[in-house]
Amino acid sequence: MKNLKFIKAFLILVLGFVSCDNNDYDNTPDLQAIADVFVRCTKVDNDTVYAPVFYTYSNFLMASVHAEGPNDSDIDTDLSQYNIKKVFRSVPSENDFTSDDIENGIYQFEITADDLQVYTITDKLREERLDPVEITEFKYNKNLHSFDIDWENVEDRDVYVVKIHDQIDGEVIYVSDQLISSNHKIITGSNKSNNWSDFTTVEGETYVVGVYAYKFEVSNAASGYDINCESVEYREIEW
Repeated sequence: MKNLKFIKAFLILVLGFVSCDNNDYDNTPDLQAIADVFVRCTKVDNDTVYAPVFYTYSNFLMASVHAEGPNDSDIDTDLSQYNIKKVFRSVPSENDFTSDDIENGIYQFEITADDLQVYTITDKLREERLDPVEITEFKYNKNLHSFDIDWENVEDRDVYVVKIHDQIDGEVIYVSDQLISSNHKIITGSNKSNNWSDFTTVEGETYVVGVYAYKFEVSNAASGYDINCESVEYREIEW
């Protein structure tokens, strides 16, 4: 169940095909994977800053994943296993953000499987970017652990998603459905839905609420994969 919730949380609904340097596959290979590079936009001290995010999903066990950007990007990074060996990622720390945008173009992912077979897949980062999400109203009822959130409309976004994590990019506690309107209510208690994971919250602990806007490579909100840009603003709450 946790894996399904994780996939839903990051809007990945399908797998892409793997290409292997030494083997030819037909249109329905047994081994499948998808690589996704996208830009995270946020605001720091009223300045818009950017950082790259990398994900690789597969239906086989991976030992390591390495990503390289276009020649002009100087991006060369190793992804880390996230929860299971079928999901690897590289997410930015605070120091990774810069006022310079991320280089567009073809990004190459080299996957080493558990059996030491090496596969190469690519993803194209396109030029579309979003303005950072700006939360205008954030009401949190600590007794009910319920939320009422409004934010400015983000032009050209495909969908919004609201998530609660144990920390930024950490375990997903709650993930909304894909949203079109720029407001959302979260209600716990008897109305607690399948949008909540089985993560055990602790009274007094600090958690992170993120309001995300997404721009996909293909503007089809129903598909929910191939992210090109993610903009976000966070709020910390005490449970």
